[in-house]
Amino acid sequence: MRLKLDELAQVVRKTVDEEKAASAFKTEIGRVFGVTVITEGKLSDVVAAANDRLDVLERTGRRGVLETFEPALTASFLDYRDPEVRKFAARVCPEKFLPKMASDKHPAVRAAVAARLSLPAVREMMRRFPQDDQLRVIFKQKKALHEAGLPKPEVQPLGIDPVAGKERLGDTVKQAEGPELTENWYNQLALKMLHDYGRNIEYAWEELAVNRYCRSAKATSGIEIDEAKLLKHIKKLIEEKEDDAMERSALKETLAWLDAQEEQENLAEDLLPDLSEDVDLVRDLMHGGMAGQQFLEVASKLFRVQHSTLPIGIRKYRLGEGNAHQTLVPCIAMLPHQHGFRAIDERALDTYCEAWTRIQSLAGEPLRLGWDAHPTDVNKISFSVVLK
Repeated sequence: MRLKLDELAQVVRKTVDEEKAASAFKTEIGRVFGVTVITEGKLSDVVAAANDRLDVLERTGRRGVLETFEPALTASFLDYRDPEVRKFAARVCPEKFLPKMASDKHPAVRAAVAARLSLPAVREMMRRFPQDDQLRVIFKQKKALHEAGLPKPEVQPLGIDPVAGKERLGDTVKQAEGPELTENWYNQLALKMLHDYGRNIEYAWEELAVNRYCRSAKATSGIEIDEAKLLKHIKKLIEEKEDDAMERSALKETLAWLDAQEEQENLAEDLLPDLSEDVDLVRDLMHGGMAGQQFLEVASKLFRVQHSTLPIGIRKYRLGEGNAHQTLVPCIAMLPHQHGFRAIDERALDTYCEAWTRIQSLAGEPLRLGWDAHPTDVNKISFSVVLK
């Protein structure tokens, strides 16, 4: 059956929103766990590693050293399709959201919820799922601790399953009011929305985007977001962006005026730089007929290329025995003159990156080298390495 155009557009928007949410969730995991959990790759792999790390911290009694996860972000993944993600969300979300997960269809998720609930609440879960052995084990453990005299946690019971023909669950499964969101959370969300929608030069998007986002968050996760506060943060960022643009414009005008003055002085003194064929080293390099390794060696000396080791985030994807040794990759270079980037310079750097990438491909390494102008030095070059 063919999808209509509007249905296809809706599917695309949903996929993009899921990818953005997954990226934000991985970023939050990296913020809380630090370097102990690698946040690159599929969301399911990242969450599996985070669950393993959380198991270690709980067994060693160090769970309390973790920072608090953003409640709105974790609550939005309580109904995610992957049970591993739902399990992790149930372990780190505020307790007021746990009743929503008590009837999850996956036993691992129910076990994560039961581990945080009180003894009566776990008993009610056992009535709903009498064949769940994990719930029975958790119930026995909690009962033994309770009989040993430990204080009883103050949580609300889950009620009784209406499907079994008994009382309805009632208000005990209703979600409580959403958690209080911090100023930092509003500022980060404003930055993200400005990045996604801020390309409109007239800035006619902010009210509509904020209203839609707040209504969506309320409908999906029950979190109430202050529209006025979020809009205030966005407008503040827009003002800062406009101020920076004005400063950069004024700086460009000053630099252009200085360049014009310098050009006039050079014309008056007949000191124009001689970039003829016999003294232009970059042009000689491009017309020298060199290729491959020979071109790389000559270009590296001409542009004074500096190297560094391959980043860890890329090194882990290397296969075979090549991962046993460190690979040096270009990181910084300098133009062999003081005239800024010319067309011949850009072609030479493109050729250098293509030759380096081709040699890595022949060696079985899926790496691609790219270059860009340095943000602070007009005669400096920055290299970057990515996976193909």
